Amino acid sequence: MFLLSMKLFLIFFSLILTAPVFSQTSNTVDTVRATLPDIARTASFDGVIKTKFETSVETAAMRFNVRNSRVGVRGGIGAFLSYRVQVELSNEGAFQPLDLFGTLKPTRNLHFLFGQQNIPFDNNYIISPGEMMFANRTFVGKFFTPGTRDMGAVAQYRFRIGNLPMEGQAGMFNGGRINEPQWADKTSFAFRLIAGSMDGFRTTAKVYRYNRDPMGNNPEIDYFFWGVDARYANSRLRVETEMMKRHSFNDGMNLLGGYIQGAYTFDLPNPDAMFRILTPAIRIDAMGYDVGNSGFEVARLTAGLKFGLTFMPFDSLLRIDYEQYFTENNLEFPDFRPGRDDHVTDNKVTIELIVRF
Repeated sequence: MFLLSMKLFLIFFSLILTAPVFSQTSNTVDTVRATLPDIARTASFDGVIKTKFETSVETAAMRFNVRNSRVGVRGGIGAFLSYRVQVELSNEGAFQPLDLFGTLKPTRNLHFLFGQQNIPFDNNYIISPGEMMFANRTFVGKFFTPGTRDMGAVAQYRFRIGNLPMEGQAGMFNGGRINEPQWADKTSFAFRLIAGSMDGFRTTAKVYRYNRDPMGNNPEIDYFFWGVDARYANSRLRVETEMMKRHSFNDGMNLLGGYIQGAYTFDLPNPDAMFRILTPAIRIDAMGYDVGNSGFEVARLTAGLKFGLTFMPFDSLLRIDYEQYFTENNLEFPDFRPGRDDHVTDNKVTIELIVRF
């Protein structure tokens, strides 16, 4: 596994280093591309580095953290086949494969994805490091599902109802964690229906059945999830909300969570300055078990400022967030796993740099 990871890293590193050479002039690019096979001509590379500094308001404890450093490639092989590969380089000192799948495209609107991929339940804009509105994920994006990826197969079908774009997604998965194929008597499955598009109004309804422990220690875990979400976005305004429920067939407990968040982007006056845009954002999210409580067990208010960098495309940014936690009766919420992170519910300030390429 280590040798394979090293080979993948060397391939990505060499391609990134040679990319500026190929982009010196348009004639050079055209000449080089004309000599490459189809698979190389269609390949596109991407990456994100997410590094941050956090400090607790209560205790003054602090830490630096390289939360993500991902590189990926995608491309097509003929008219009916494409691929996606993405690896995480900062997973506790080891490489971690994320996306490893191929896509069959029998028609323009019908696609089949086979391999390790995102489960069609969580939205990328709340779990993807380069797309999140804040430094830390929402509660429903972090604590609800056992993982966001699995090995399996997904069918996607796009259609329209009048002028409204629609997409149906259905997937079947091992129920294990990523990069760990497991035999199972039952498979996990997910369904999602999407109405609208990312530019404008979009809403989804979704369900997910998960019946395996990602660590393989407790095969009795058996969850059913359902969720609904809605968002509106244009070139400046972005508003998102979601509600999610998780039912455990093992102990009968129900976990409920949700959030609402929004941001508005302003252009800064000096086009030659380091920062090109300023985006204030605010979020309220909460979650709790239905154990007779009068309300959610834990809630959080997050306020942030995002400074968009002029010299980097793809929304590279410097961000400052403040998080204020509210807990009912000072109860420890079980899913925060005290001991792993003693400062998880501390009010804190986060300064984060995101580089996307």
